[in-house]
Amino acid sequence: MQQQVNKIDELFQWLTRLAFLNILWIGASIAGLFVVGSFPALTSMLTVCRKWIIEGTEIPVFKTFMNAFKQDFWKVNIIGWVLLISAVILYINFELLMNGIIDFSPIVVFAYYFLVILFAVVAMNIFPLYVHYDTPLFNLFKNAVVIGFARIPITLAFFVLIGGVIYFSLLVPAVILFFSGSLLSFTIMRIMLLTTDKIDNRKQTA
Repeated sequence: MQQQVNKIDELFQWLTRLAFLNILWIGASIAGLFVVGSFPALTSMLTVCRKWIIEGTEIPVFKTFMNAFKQDFWKVNIIGWVLLISAVILYINFELLMNGIIDFSPIVVFAYYFLVILFAVVAMNIFPLYVHYDTPLFNLFKNAVVIGFARIPITLAFFVLIGGVIYFSLLVPAVILFFSGSLLSFTIMRIMLLTTDKIDNRKQTA
């Protein structure tokens, strides 16, 4: 009986942690008017999740979140805006393809869809890698491509997770406020750490 009570208590503690982190993420994004707040808020949330997994849950969540938010504010925004501008360019080219405004050859169409896949792989992996590795921006993008394609099932799992959370959030809107970002970030960070641990172990034994 006591064991069941402890499990229920632990569950409620985790729900409280995730809800608090999710509210911090939304609040920081709004404080930055989303334009400059969304990307630092995302990496700050991932940083807290990483510390939970590696160091335990006794860390000061608010302090850890805010320190991460301020520490690499502009660097993270550069990454985010590079991705956002790339997404806009890809979307414009998609409209040109679909509307037949320009007659593209099959090679160009193939190259376009390859770039879409490349973009998706980078976007799925770059922010978890950013909070785990201290590396220059060029190496960060390179690692996102290499790890993303080398561990393609993991990248596909990220897509499924994000799609599932979005779908469930539309069914239960309260999830967006309390759990959508934090639960997804925690799950993605745990999967990413398992992947990077294997890669790091291989490097050490090589």
